[in-house]
Amino acid sequence: MSKEDLKRFLIDLKSNKELFENISNVGTANEIALIANKFGYKFTGEDLKNFSNIKNFEGVSIKKQDTSPSYSFGENGN
Repeated sequence: MSKEDLKRFLIDLKSNKELFENISNVGTANEIALIANKFGYKFTGEDLKNFSNIKNFEGVSIKKQDTSPSYSFGENGN
């Protein structure tokens, strides 16, 4: 991974409308990394998740979402 590529991606995301729109429609770090790779940035979804633990990166915040499904089982869950 190139931390510089990842930083450049996060900075460019603010001004590159096409890049932003492409990643706005996906839900996982791996999907974001695949799209970023097509735009020339070299990092993985795991790199992105690890980078999100770094605090105070100027002008950038990464928000994690819980996308795990929830199921209701039992009498009402049929």
